[in-house]
Amino acid sequence: MEQNIITEANRLKNLAGQELDALLTLKFNELKEQGIIKQFWGKTNFNHTGFTYKYQYKTNYILKTLDDKLIIINSSNSFRDRVKQDLYDFQGIMQHADISNDIIASILLYPDEEFERNSGLVNFKSNVINKVAYCPASHILSFTGLIHFLENHKITVEQEREREEEEANSLIKDGSYYGLRGNAFEKEVVDLLNCYEQLNLFKSSSSETDTLYRCVLGQLTSDYTIGLHELISVKATNTVKKLASGGNAKADVIIEIQTVRGVLMETISIKNTTQNRVSCHDYRAEDFIRVLNIAGQKLADYFLYYQELGSHKDFVEGLPPGYSAEDFEALLIPHHQTFIEWALKGEHDHQNLIDPGKQVSNYLLINKSGQIKFTKFDFYIDEIYKNCNHVYGVPLSWTYPSKKRGQRIQLKLPIII
Repeated sequence: MEQNIITEANRLKNLAGQELDALLTLKFNELKEQGIIKQFWGKTNFNHTGFTYKYQYKTNYILKTLDDKLIIINSSNSFRDRVKQDLYDFQGIMQHADISNDIIASILLYPDEEFERNSGLVNFKSNVINKVAYCPASHILSFTGLIHFLENHKITVEQEREREEEEANSLIKDGSYYGLRGNAFEKEVVDLLNCYEQLNLFKSSSSETDTLYRCVLGQLTSDYTIGLHELISVKATNTVKKLASGGNAKADVIIEIQTVRGVLMETISIKNTTQNRVSCHDYRAEDFIRVLNIAGQKLADYFLYYQELGSHKDFVEGLPPGYSAEDFEALLIPHHQTFIEWALKGEHDHQNLIDPGKQVSNYLLINKSGQIKFTKFDFYIDEIYKNCNHVYGVPLSWTYPSKKRGQRIQLKLPIII
């Protein structure tokens, strides 16, 4: 995959202006034909909500993802003061355009060589990453970075398809439960949480309150000691910013609860399945090494070996002299907390987290064949440590994603209701 990324990036590097527009259009058409994105548009103008002027804000490209979320891109061959116009446009679109609630990434795009020759661009990006300067764009990318971003988005789409195929192959159709695809179930959860009638039923302790609604609101109000009389409104969304890499955050839904004391915001990861285990983490060995900060250590070798070999049996049999599964487990012990919190909640990935407060998941919602469970993720981690089999010292299954043996490591989460 890396060679394909380099080749594609070089195509972008060698073009500028209208030629660049033509190549980006070609690339987005390819993604559409492959079923990786649903649709895309070129230069698009927007009015400010409530005003009729149609050219208040503009973006060069809009990509629509398969779950009907949007990625906006403004491209330029050089970084100059006019970047302020792009930032103005992004700010306006994301806060005041009619598509604002569906945007998961806003990308400023420049040639690779602009990052090499323009210290102003490098300093600006550094200041944004380090929270020194404000930037309404969620990503500032080179052409190579854009290809990485789109490839990682493609991988997340393929992972979701694989999960859905697994569910489809094992779905129990017993007349009462047919299951919903992940994205559809997320939308159902969001629509339910946004239902004002359900809030009123919950506040009145009505038996007619939806079970899922009661589970979620009941747990959150209990955890934060919120009285029913203090509740004013509930707002939820499944529009969560993409990670810096282009992958999906662990949080699937963001919920805001308005009370007489202020606003409570929390993040929820959703697992909708009929299985006893569900894939929860899919990354390269290099990412495990980076997040655990173990480069150059023997422990790093084990992740590279597991990625190459892909299964416990092949891993054990293929390890060189001086290496063993028992040694791997022992070396991983000091890193258990970071490992499990990254794999399940998305914490500690400082390179990829853009907005940790909304991308890291603090709560877990499980729908297993119609049975609902809602809990703090930390509590669930304790539960699986106590009640589930451990592999290399952690209560997760290890494997590789379909057709990606030798390229990535996949972890699976046990489902307990």
